[in-house]
Amino acid sequence: MTHADSCLIIASLLATLGLGCGGAPDNRVTTTVAKTPSVPRAELSLARDTAVVLDSADALIARQSFVGLVTVDELNRPRVRTVRAFRLKQPTTARERFTVFILTRTSTRKIDQIAKNPLVTLYFNEDQRAAYATIMGRATVHRDPKNPRLQPFLDSATVKFFWPAFPRGFVMIEVTPDWLEFIGPGIWNDPNTWRPQAVVFE
Repeated sequence: MTHADSCLIIASLLATLGLGCGGAPDNRVTTTVAKTPSVPRAELSLARDTAVVLDSADALIARQSFVGLVTVDELNRPRVRTVRAFRLKQPTTARERFTVFILTRTSTRKIDQIAKNPLVTLYFNEDQRAAYATIMGRATVHRDPKNPRLQPFLDSATVKFFWPAFPRGFVMIEVTPDWLEFIGPGIWNDPNTWRPQAVVFE
């Protein structure tokens, strides 16, 4: 078996780590795709009115586009930072409606953390309304700036700010939701468990 053959066999395993054959950094354009985890339905307090919860969460996110992104580091410690949330303007499903895109740089720690554990949480908070929404989802790291799905977010000013040497250094994160939890006026948590009302995306 040649060295090239070996690379083909193990390429899919190394792709999630951002490595090429032999353990060297892979500079090719790739997308790291997250695996689908199970949803802990038994631990959730499912929404009494799904449409109301989704509409309320949508409105909060529209007002508060900055969000806390929580990842897990190599010591299994949750790490949180504030990022800007971008969403599709014309989603076709409930899941797409709450899919979040994050523009960042390859040098940031969250990229390495997501490569090792793609399960993330997004936390949107609105103190004046005593409301918050959390999205539990899977992060996919995009490295191809020609991906049609990413084009709505790549205006010239944004590109210049995030990636001065574009396309070198380009990377974006897409968070696909597994479920959402929301608390706000008229949509309060369970009085016994204090769990927020939740919607699972099928």
